[in-house]
Amino acid sequence: MDLQVGQHSWCGTPVDRGGWIDAMSTIGLSCRFDASHSGQSTASYLHAGEMLIGRFELAGQTVSPNLRAPGYRAVDEIRLLIVRSGSMSVEQKGRSLRAGPGDIVLTDPSFEFEESFREPTALSIVRMTKTSLRARGLAHRLHSGCEPVPIGADVSAVRELVLNLTAQVGRASESLLKRMSAQCIDLMDVLLKPSHAAFARRSGATIVWLARQAIARRIGDASLDVPSLAADVNVSPSGLSRAFKAEGLSVMRYAYALRIAHAGRLLSEAPDLMIRHVADQCGFLNAAHFSRAFKDHHGVTPREFAQRRRANRAPRACESVRE
Repeated sequence: MDLQVGQHSWCGTPVDRGGWIDAMSTIGLSCRFDASHSGQSTASYLHAGEMLIGRFELAGQTVSPNLRAPGYRAVDEIRLLIVRSGSMSVEQKGRSLRAGPGDIVLTDPSFEFEESFREPTALSIVRMTKTSLRARGLAHRLHSGCEPVPIGADVSAVRELVLNLTAQVGRASESLLKRMSAQCIDLMDVLLKPSHAAFARRSGATIVWLARQAIARRIGDASLDVPSLAADVNVSPSGLSRAFKAEGLSVMRYAYALRIAHAGRLLSEAPDLMIRHVADQCGFLNAAHFSRAFKDHHGVTPREFAQRRRANRAPRACESVRE
């Protein structure tokens, strides 16, 4: 009889040691328990977009990458671990690393290493694919299996973002977690410290993709311009303009069209919104400028557009009342 039944919980389900070991293998990890140390272990995680995000509490066990896990490609991922409480030690080819509360560790499962948790240790973990990092023109390789991240002001800010993201598992909607995870991946350059050479090798298509993501995030920012957008994606303003021109686009015309499209969605979903509020949410300096731009694109003013959407909704509302 396994006296450890009930001490471990995997996504809310009680498991014994054997069940815990099997569950860990499903996320690419091998696990063995330490006979001289014990404690409760819990795992709560989910897949959100291109990330796996979760909160783990580990005690009395040693964990290592499982490159032979069925249907799992650990070699194509980078993991980020934040120690919330307790401590962990990492051993790799005679090199030791210890991490305590607040420390951040990056790991690459394509290397061999072991993570030991003797005392109860709480972790926030995010796992991202190297493919998703490469697509953004970010560094996607580590020099070893485990690297500590020096803590600075920017790193601390990203750490708080990751801690908040993992704290929302089981609380926030899946769609919101997916959006938050995408933002998190976009900020990994702060932790991965890519070289200037890596940025220089990025294709024009990658630069445009990154810029489109940045424009979408700053859709309500009236100060958006080519220099600030270029700074967001770590390229020169001329380099950004050339990348867009190669795809037959203009940076600001694209941003302009995205704002108008966003305004149309807002007015379609909530036709009673005040026009000045829509203008503000879409990055226009004032309602008059927004109205002129909107009419040039749609052929009607925002107010007329909203009235038509409101009128189209009315018959359906009446029908539902009659039913």
